Amino acid sequence: MAINNYADPNREKRDAFDAAKALLAKQDESSLRYAALEIRRCIEAIVYEKLKFHHELLPEGSVHTWQVPQAFEALVEIEPIAQEDVTYAIALQTQPDKPSAGPYVNIGTDRRPKAKRVETIWNKLGGYLHAEWPFSRKQAKKPSQAMLQAMLDELEPLVNNSFSASIGENTAFKCCGCGAEVKVMKNSVKLNGGAVCLTCGMLYKAKDVDGCLTFTSSEPPFKCDCGASTFVASKQIKIGHKFPCRACKRTFVIAEVDWKYSIVGDVEAAED
Repeated sequence: MAINNYADPNREKRDAFDAAKALLAKQDESSLRYAALEIRRCIEAIVYEKLKFHHELLPEGSVHTWQVPQAFEALVEIEPIAQEDVTYAIALQTQPDKPSAGPYVNIGTDRRPKAKRVETIWNKLGGYLHAEWPFSRKQAKKPSQAMLQAMLDELEPLVNNSFSASIGENTAFKCCGCGAEVKVMKNSVKLNGGAVCLTCGMLYKAKDVDGCLTFTSSEPPFKCDCGASTFVASKQIKIGHKFPCRACKRTFVIAEVDWKYSIVGDVEAAED
């Protein structure tokens, strides 16, 4: 995956953090709103920095069009343990089939953002950056000095640390939905029990056969008259979506959706 050399998330996260800190010191409402904007930019840069490290796993054909929420989702999908801090240490290994007895030397700690948590903060801050909705049933909350400072304190370890590392083997397969190459970390696949195409959202189940991973779509197939089965990601199943048969190349369009429902629980019991 090609990287834009003009973008430097490491520098930008620090710039945004410092800007937010300076704005909070002013303690007026206008500055607090600008501080919220800078904290949001800081969060984005933190996530982008980690994705930049994993750039080889990003889809070449679609990543250029991504927005912030897709970046958060991708970080979780690429490496589930990316939300846990990991410390790396090295030592001289005297025998190839045995771990070293040490001494070990720490080379760095990879401070990893909890993607769901920073996404929650990012979304919450967004509410402070818009005009108040006149039809809301609740009065809009204004950003407080204490709350924004707490967010900065939470982000500071991620801002001050830029060490990234990963140990593992990658594998790749072709998506049966969009045809894109899906690159994944084997450790992540085994941990998740599957994978997802970051281009179209197709879900896959994974099976380990003698150390070799095989992937099968978790989505229901569309059967063509030619006999071939074509898979469409559930997130794309909406009226008007077009897709070709993977065999005869005829184009289909989703014209209607057959909705079904069932009773979740007993109504009387729920009322009690």
